[in-house]
Amino acid sequence: MATEALGHGGDENESGIRQANGNGDASVPGNGKHPALPVLEDMIRIQSVNPYFDESGEGERAMADYVERRCRAAGLAVTRQNVFPGRDNLIVELRVGKPDKTLLLEAHMDTVTLGGMPDALMPTYRDGRLYGRGACDTKGSLAGMLYAMERAARNPEAVGGDLVLCASVDEEHAYKGLLAFLELGLPVAGAVVGEPTELGIAVANKGCVRVAATTHGKAAHSSMPAEGDSAIMQMMRVLRFIRERLEPELASRAHPLCGSPTIVVGTIRGGTQINIVPDRCVIEIDRRIIPGERPEIVERELAERLRRELAPEGVKLTVERLLLDWALDTPHDAAIVRAAQAAAAAIGLDDNLRGVTYGCDASKLQELKGIPSIVYGPGSIAQAHTNDEWVPVSDVERAAEFYWRLAQTFGRL
Repeated sequence: MATEALGHGGDENESGIRQANGNGDASVPGNGKHPALPVLEDMIRIQSVNPYFDESGEGERAMADYVERRCRAAGLAVTRQNVFPGRDNLIVELRVGKPDKTLLLEAHMDTVTLGGMPDALMPTYRDGRLYGRGACDTKGSLAGMLYAMERAARNPEAVGGDLVLCASVDEEHAYKGLLAFLELGLPVAGAVVGEPTELGIAVANKGCVRVAATTHGKAAHSSMPAEGDSAIMQMMRVLRFIRERLEPELASRAHPLCGSPTIVVGTIRGGTQINIVPDRCVIEIDRRIIPGERPEIVERELAERLRRELAPEGVKLTVERLLLDWALDTPHDAAIVRAAQAAAAAIGLDDNLRGVTYGCDASKLQELKGIPSIVYGPGSIAQAHTNDEWVPVSDVERAAEFYWRLAQTFGRL
């Protein structure tokens, strides 16, 4: 098991990287390692857990400090944009006199909790993989983007337009960092958002509607249940309706790149103690939307349908909004898409277009500012947020070269 190997055995080299025991691992880079890998190693060592999820989370301050130091050393212009106390976006710019062809590279600095991941802050190479919290989601992308920006700073004549890197805060919770960045109104002609896409050019992703649905009953002593009205029993009818009616309906339609919309009940809370008929029960619903669906319409229709169709069964229900997020659907002939395909093909990578099932900052760029955007990065979403999070070493190297080639290509097609 990978998690067992992370927690036991292995030796640290002089740079503090844990390497697997044995006869040597060809995936562990030596002095000739790709420049993006030491950057990723440094980032894994930095705890940047979003404090919304964990009171011990340190947020993005140390990550922002690290990115700022590197970029200033490279001669790049750096601005800190405060979003929350002690949590700043890092905005890095390389201006070459082509503001109408500005390419935005965006990746978030926060991670989910360390959870049960052994040695989560110790970068560990094994079997062609680099393990550590954030390695996949999404410090591997950010390391590659930093490589591209630093290389562009040394070779400004090679890029096709102005470059802006936004290392943002709070993506894992409510994407407040990106929203703050958009308020600056910087001109952007196209954007690439770093997330794990297995080195695929993603032009579509699902959006999300999250609501809390509450059933309202009447409390009574448990020895006289007929005097009350159990909110939990009401909620059973809601859950049955979601499973038997809504899930099959959603599964019957699909987007060609993103698949079918889905609905999941993620949490349930009800009752106060065992001898009281519960007067309240709450579930939190995660409804993933596909391109073509509008989140505000989906939210309204979901709430209206639950109330209308379950009222005859005695269900008294209220619905509260938690989060709305848009789907991404970038035109396939957009300049950023054509440049991405050209960049990928030029270095021997897959140039086919795809979709992803998760949400990310790209849809906000498109929806709120009309910025054509793609999603691209090393690793698979299947490894994100897990207790053995890892990213293929070769993916990190190739993604870094893709970002650099994209910086050269965008603005020239």
